Amino acid sequence: MKSLKKVMIPITASAVLLSACGNHATDSKENVLISSKAGDVKVEDVMKKIGKEQIANSSFEILLGKLLEKKYADKVDDKEIDKQIKDEQKQYGGKDQFESALKQQGMTLKDYKEQKKLQAYQKQMLMDKVKVSDKELKEDTKKASHILIKVKSDDKDKEGLSDKEAKAKAEKIQKEVKKNPDKFGEIAKKESMDEASAKKDGSLDYVIKGQMVKPFDKALFKLKDGEISDVVKSDYGYHIIKADQPTDFSSEKDKLKSQIIQNKVQKDPKILVEAYKDLLKEFNVDFKDRDIKKAVEDSILNPDKLKQQSQGGEGMQTP
Repeated sequence: MKSLKKVMIPITASAVLLSACGNHATDSKENVLISSKAGDVKVEDVMKKIGKEQIANSSFEILLGKLLEKKYADKVDDKEIDKQIKDEQKQYGGKDQFESALKQQGMTLKDYKEQKKLQAYQKQMLMDKVKVSDKELKEDTKKASHILIKVKSDDKDKEGLSDKEAKAKAEKIQKEVKKNPDKFGEIAKKESMDEASAKKDGSLDYVIKGQMVKPFDKALFKLKDGEISDVVKSDYGYHIIKADQPTDFSSEKDKLKSQIIQNKVQKDPKILVEAYKDLLKEFNVDFKDRDIKKAVEDSILNPDKLKQQSQGGEGMQTP
Protein backbone atom coordinates (compact mmCIF):
# COMPACT_ATOMS: atom_id res chain seq x y z
CA MET A 1 0.00 0.00 0.00
CA LYS A 2 1.28 3.79 -0.90
CA SER A 3 3.27 5.93 2.96
CA LEU A 4 4.78 8.53 4.90
CA LYS A 5 8.36 8.64 3.75
CA LYS A 6 10.25 5.45 4.43
CA VAL A 7 12.35 6.26 7.45
CA MET A 8 16.01 6.17 6.52
CA ILE A 9 17.55 6.54 9.98
CA PRO A 10 17.63 3.95 12.75
CA ILE A 11 15.00 4.25 15.44
CA THR A 12 17.72 4.47 18.05
CA ALA A 13 18.84 7.82 16.63
CA SER A 14 15.43 9.40 17.03
CA ALA A 15 15.02 7.78 20.42
CA VAL A 16 18.22 9.50 21.60
CA LEU A 17 16.97 12.80 20.27
CA LEU A 18 13.60 12.37 21.89
CA SER A 19 15.15 11.58 25.23
CA ALA A 20 17.26 14.72 24.91
CA CYS A 21 14.08 16.70 24.36
CA GLY A 22 12.80 16.10 27.86
CA ASN A 23 10.10 17.82 29.85
CA HIS A 24 12.15 21.00 30.34
CA ALA A 25 13.40 21.27 26.76
CA THR A 26 12.11 24.12 24.65
CA ASP A 27 14.51 24.32 21.72
CA SER A 28 16.75 21.60 20.29
CA LYS A 29 19.56 24.12 19.78
CA GLU A 30 20.07 24.25 23.56
CA ASN A 31 20.26 20.47 24.07
CA VAL A 32 23.70 18.86 24.38
CA LEU A 33 23.99 15.19 23.52
CA ILE A 34 27.74 14.77 24.10
CA SER A 35 30.19 17.12 25.76
CA SER A 36 33.99 17.11 25.47
CA LYS A 37 36.98 19.38 25.84
CA ALA A 38 37.07 19.65 22.05
CA GLY A 39 33.48 20.83 21.90
CA ASP A 40 29.88 19.73 22.38
CA VAL A 41 27.61 17.75 20.07
CA LYS A 42 24.17 19.33 20.18
CA VAL A 43 20.83 18.13 18.87
CA GLU A 44 21.06 20.95 16.34
CA ASP A 45 24.27 19.40 14.94
CA VAL A 46 22.68 15.98 14.57
CA MET A 47 19.54 17.41 13.02
CA LYS A 48 21.61 19.26 10.42
CA LYS A 49 23.53 16.09 9.63
CA ILE A 50 20.56 13.74 9.40
CA GLY A 51 17.77 16.12 8.40
CA LYS A 52 14.92 17.45 10.49
CA GLU A 53 12.27 15.85 8.30
CA GLN A 54 13.73 12.37 8.63
CA ILE A 55 14.04 12.75 12.40
CA ALA A 56 10.46 14.03 12.58
CA ASN A 57 9.22 11.10 10.51
CA SER A 58 11.05 8.58 12.68
CA SER A 59 9.93 10.25 15.91
CA PHE A 60 6.33 10.40 14.70
CA GLU A 61 6.42 6.76 13.59
CA ILE A 62 7.50 5.68 17.09
CA LEU A 63 4.82 7.87 18.66
CA LEU A 64 2.15 6.70 16.23
CA GLY A 65 2.95 3.06 16.96
CA LYS A 66 2.49 3.63 20.69
CA LEU A 67 -0.80 5.54 20.28
CA LEU A 68 -2.33 3.12 17.79
CA GLU A 69 -1.30 0.05 19.78
CA LYS A 70 -2.85 1.55 22.91
CA LYS A 71 -6.13 2.18 21.08
CA TYR A 72 -6.42 -0.76 18.70
CA ALA A 73 -4.34 -3.66 20.08
CA ASP A 74 -7.45 -5.63 21.00
CA LYS A 75 -8.81 -5.28 17.44
CA VAL A 76 -5.73 -6.69 15.68
CA ASP A 77 -5.15 -10.45 15.65
CA ASP A 78 -1.46 -11.36 15.99
CA LYS A 79 -2.17 -14.86 14.67
CA GLU A 80 -3.68 -13.43 11.50
CA ILE A 81 -0.58 -11.27 10.93
CA ASP A 82 1.65 -14.33 11.47
CA LYS A 83 -0.44 -16.20 8.90
CA GLN A 84 -0.08 -13.35 6.38
CA ILE A 85 3.69 -13.35 6.86
CA LYS A 86 3.88 -17.13 6.39
CA ASP A 87 1.91 -16.80 3.15
CA GLU A 88 4.32 -14.10 1.97
CA GLN A 89 7.29 -16.32 2.88
CA LYS A 90 5.88 -19.07 0.66
CA GLN A 91 5.59 -16.60 -2.24
CA TYR A 92 9.28 -15.77 -1.80
CA GLY A 93 10.25 -19.44 -1.82
CA GLY A 94 10.68 -19.92 1.93
CA LYS A 95 11.61 -18.20 5.17
CA ASP A 96 15.34 -17.86 4.38
CA GLN A 97 14.73 -16.10 1.05
CA PHE A 98 12.14 -13.86 2.66
CA GLU A 99 14.46 -12.84 5.50
CA SER A 100 17.24 -12.24 2.98
CA ALA A 101 14.98 -9.86 1.05
CA LEU A 102 14.12 -8.05 4.28
CA LYS A 103 17.79 -7.79 5.20
CA GLN A 104 18.48 -5.99 1.92
CA GLN A 105 15.96 -3.37 3.07
CA GLY A 106 17.62 -3.13 6.48
CA MET A 107 14.81 -4.97 8.26
CA THR A 108 14.49 -8.07 10.43
CA LEU A 109 11.47 -10.36 10.54
CA LYS A 110 10.53 -8.77 13.86
CA ASP A 111 10.71 -5.28 12.31
CA TYR A 112 8.49 -6.44 9.45
CA LYS A 113 5.89 -7.88 11.80
CA GLU A 114 5.79 -4.61 13.75
CA GLN A 115 5.31 -2.74 10.48
CA LYS A 116 2.42 -5.07 9.55
CA LYS A 117 0.85 -4.47 12.96
CA LEU A 118 1.18 -0.70 12.53
CA GLN A 119 -0.55 -0.95 9.14
CA ALA A 120 -3.35 -3.00 10.72
CA TYR A 121 -3.77 -0.37 13.47
CA GLN A 122 -3.89 2.40 10.86
CA LYS A 123 -6.52 0.47 8.94
CA GLN A 124 -8.69 0.40 12.08
CA MET A 125 -8.10 4.12 12.66
CA LEU A 126 -9.21 5.01 9.13
CA MET A 127 -12.22 2.71 9.26
CA ASP A 128 -13.28 4.60 12.39
CA LYS A 129 -12.73 7.92 10.61
CA VAL A 130 -14.17 7.19 7.15
CA LYS A 131 -17.59 5.62 6.84
CA VAL A 132 -18.45 3.68 3.68
CA SER A 133 -22.09 2.63 3.30
CA ASP A 134 -23.13 -0.67 1.71
CA LYS A 135 -24.79 1.37 -1.06
CA GLU A 136 -21.52 3.17 -1.86
CA LEU A 137 -19.66 -0.13 -1.66
CA LYS A 138 -21.94 -1.76 -4.23
CA GLU A 139 -21.79 1.26 -6.54
CA ASP A 140 -17.99 1.52 -6.42
CA THR A 141 -16.99 -2.15 -6.74
CA LYS A 142 -17.42 -4.75 -9.47
CA LYS A 143 -16.28 -8.34 -9.60
CA ALA A 144 -14.71 -8.71 -13.03
CA SER A 145 -12.94 -10.97 -15.49
CA HIS A 146 -11.33 -10.08 -18.79
CA ILE A 147 -9.58 -11.38 -21.87
CA LEU A 148 -6.70 -9.25 -23.11
CA ILE A 149 -5.20 -9.29 -26.57
CA LYS A 150 -2.03 -7.25 -26.37
CA VAL A 151 -0.86 -4.76 -28.97
CA LYS A 152 2.88 -4.61 -29.66
CA SER A 153 4.56 -1.73 -27.87
CA ASP A 154 7.28 -1.68 -30.54
CA ASP A 155 8.83 -3.86 -33.25
CA LYS A 156 10.95 -5.69 -30.67
CA ASP A 157 7.87 -6.78 -28.72
CA LYS A 158 7.43 -10.48 -29.55
CA GLU A 159 4.45 -11.01 -27.27
CA GLY A 160 1.83 -8.63 -28.69
CA LEU A 161 0.17 -8.41 -32.09
CA SER A 162 -0.13 -5.53 -34.49
CA ASP A 163 -3.05 -3.22 -33.73
CA LYS A 164 -5.00 -4.56 -36.72
CA GLU A 165 -4.36 -8.21 -35.81
CA ALA A 166 -5.14 -7.68 -32.12
CA LYS A 167 -8.42 -5.92 -32.84
CA ALA A 168 -9.53 -8.61 -35.31
CA LYS A 169 -8.68 -11.39 -32.84
CA ALA A 170 -10.45 -9.62 -29.96
CA GLU A 171 -13.58 -9.10 -32.06
CA LYS A 172 -13.61 -12.80 -33.00
CA ILE A 173 -13.25 -13.84 -29.34
CA GLN A 174 -15.92 -11.35 -28.26
CA LYS A 175 -18.45 -12.94 -30.63
CA GLU A 176 -17.52 -16.38 -29.33
CA VAL A 177 -18.01 -15.51 -25.64
CA LYS A 178 -21.26 -13.67 -26.42
CA LYS A 179 -22.61 -16.90 -27.90
CA ASN A 180 -21.16 -19.03 -25.08
CA PRO A 181 -20.92 -16.84 -21.92
CA ASP A 182 -20.53 -19.92 -19.73
CA LYS A 183 -17.26 -20.65 -21.53
CA PHE A 184 -15.73 -17.22 -20.78
CA GLY A 185 -13.29 -18.65 -18.23
CA GLU A 186 -12.24 -21.50 -20.49
CA ILE A 187 -11.64 -19.13 -23.41
CA ALA A 188 -9.82 -16.62 -21.18
CA LYS A 189 -7.45 -19.33 -19.96
CA LYS A 190 -6.65 -20.26 -23.56
CA GLU A 191 -6.60 -16.87 -25.31
CA SER A 192 -5.88 -14.05 -22.84
CA MET A 193 -2.42 -12.50 -22.96
CA ASP A 194 -2.72 -11.31 -19.35
CA GLU A 195 -0.94 -14.33 -17.89
CA ALA A 196 -1.77 -13.62 -14.23
CA SER A 197 -5.55 -13.44 -14.73
CA ALA A 198 -5.60 -16.08 -17.49
CA LYS A 199 -4.48 -18.65 -14.90
CA LYS A 200 -7.63 -17.78 -12.95
CA ASP A 201 -10.02 -18.00 -15.92
CA GLY A 202 -9.58 -14.28 -16.57
CA SER A 203 -10.63 -13.29 -13.04
CA LEU A 204 -9.50 -9.92 -11.69
CA ASP A 205 -11.49 -10.47 -8.50
CA TYR A 206 -13.08 -7.23 -7.24
CA VAL A 207 -12.21 -3.96 -8.95
CA ILE A 208 -12.62 -0.59 -7.24
CA LYS A 209 -13.97 2.27 -9.36
CA GLY A 210 -11.03 4.35 -10.60
CA GLN A 211 -8.54 1.52 -10.06
CA MET A 212 -8.22 0.51 -13.73
CA VAL A 213 -7.31 2.55 -16.82
CA LYS A 214 -10.18 4.84 -17.87
CA PRO A 215 -11.55 2.95 -20.92
CA PHE A 216 -11.62 -0.32 -18.95
CA ASP A 217 -13.13 1.34 -15.88
CA LYS A 218 -15.84 3.12 -17.88
CA ALA A 219 -16.86 -0.05 -19.74
CA LEU A 220 -16.89 -2.27 -16.64
CA PHE A 221 -19.06 -0.01 -14.50
CA LYS A 222 -21.68 0.25 -17.27
CA LEU A 223 -22.19 -3.52 -17.21
CA LYS A 224 -24.81 -5.30 -15.16
CA ASP A 225 -23.76 -8.44 -13.29
CA GLY A 226 -23.29 -11.27 -15.78
CA GLU A 227 -22.97 -9.02 -18.85
CA ILE A 228 -20.08 -9.05 -21.31
CA SER A 229 -18.72 -5.88 -22.91
CA ASP A 230 -17.98 -5.03 -26.52
CA VAL A 231 -14.28 -4.91 -27.42
CA VAL A 232 -12.60 -2.17 -25.35
CA LYS A 233 -9.29 -0.59 -26.33
CA SER A 234 -6.76 0.60 -23.74
CA ASP A 235 -3.04 1.34 -23.73
CA TYR A 236 -2.48 -2.39 -23.10
CA GLY A 237 -4.45 -3.66 -26.07
CA TYR A 238 -7.99 -4.92 -26.60
CA HIS A 239 -10.16 -6.25 -23.77
CA ILE A 240 -13.35 -8.26 -23.52
CA ILE A 241 -14.72 -7.60 -20.04
CA LYS A 242 -17.23 -9.59 -18.01
CA ALA A 243 -19.00 -8.34 -14.89
CA ASP A 244 -19.05 -11.45 -12.70
CA GLN A 245 -21.74 -12.30 -10.18
CA PRO A 246 -20.59 -11.00 -6.74
CA THR A 247 -21.52 -14.22 -4.94
CA ASP A 248 -18.95 -13.69 -2.17
CA PHE A 249 -19.67 -9.98 -1.64
CA SER A 250 -20.68 -10.37 2.03
CA SER A 251 -17.44 -12.11 3.02
CA GLU A 252 -15.34 -9.56 1.09
CA LYS A 253 -17.06 -6.40 2.40
CA ASP A 254 -14.48 -5.42 5.03
CA LYS A 255 -11.56 -5.84 2.62
CA LEU A 256 -13.37 -3.83 -0.07
CA LYS A 257 -14.23 -1.06 2.38
CA SER A 258 -10.58 -0.84 3.36
CA GLN A 259 -9.57 -0.52 -0.31
CA ILE A 260 -12.14 2.22 -0.94
CA ILE A 261 -10.92 4.10 2.14
CA GLN A 262 -7.34 3.80 0.87
CA ASN A 263 -8.42 5.29 -2.47
CA LYS A 264 -10.17 8.14 -0.67
CA VAL A 265 -7.05 8.89 1.38
CA GLN A 266 -4.84 8.84 -1.72
CA LYS A 267 -7.13 11.39 -3.38
CA ASP A 268 -7.58 13.50 -0.25
CA PRO A 269 -4.66 13.24 2.24
CA LYS A 270 -6.51 15.63 4.55
CA ILE A 271 -8.49 12.58 5.73
CA LEU A 272 -5.32 10.97 7.06
CA VAL A 273 -4.06 14.24 8.57
CA GLU A 274 -7.34 14.80 10.42
CA ALA A 275 -7.26 11.23 11.72
CA TYR A 276 -3.73 11.81 13.05
CA LYS A 277 -4.73 15.12 14.65
CA ASP A 278 -7.72 13.51 16.37
CA LEU A 279 -5.44 10.79 17.72
CA LEU A 280 -2.88 13.29 19.01
CA LYS A 281 -5.65 15.26 20.71
CA GLU A 282 -7.22 12.15 22.25
CA PHE A 283 -3.92 11.18 23.91
CA ASN A 284 -2.93 14.75 24.87
CA VAL A 285 0.31 14.59 22.88
CA ASP A 286 2.66 17.43 23.75
CA PHE A 287 5.71 18.02 21.58
CA LYS A 288 8.43 19.17 23.96
CA ASP A 289 10.76 20.21 21.18
CA ARG A 290 9.68 23.04 18.91
CA ASP A 291 11.89 21.93 15.99
CA ILE A 292 10.42 18.42 15.98
CA LYS A 293 6.92 19.88 16.31
CA LYS A 294 7.44 22.23 13.36
CA ALA A 295 8.94 19.47 11.19
CA VAL A 296 5.99 17.16 11.95
CA GLU A 297 3.51 19.94 11.16
CA ASP A 298 5.31 20.87 7.94
CA SER A 299 5.56 17.32 6.59
CA ILE A 300 3.38 14.64 8.21
CA LEU A 301 0.48 16.91 9.22
CA ASN A 302 0.58 18.83 5.94
CA PRO A 303 -1.93 17.42 3.37
CA ASP A 304 -0.22 19.16 0.44
CA LYS A 305 3.17 17.69 1.37
CA LEU A 306 1.67 14.22 1.72
CA LYS A 307 0.07 14.53 -1.69
CA GLN A 308 3.42 15.55 -3.21
CA GLN A 309 5.08 12.54 -1.60
CA SER A 310 2.32 10.27 -2.93
CA GLN A 311 2.62 11.63 -6.48
CA GLY A 312 6.39 11.28 -6.25
CA GLY A 313 6.02 7.54 -5.66
CA GLU A 314 6.64 7.56 -1.92
CA GLY A 315 2.96 7.40 -1.11
CA MET A 316 1.06 7.66 2.15
CA GLN A 317 1.17 5.00 4.79
CA THR A 318 -2.29 3.50 4.54
CA PRO A 319 -3.27 -0.12 4.89
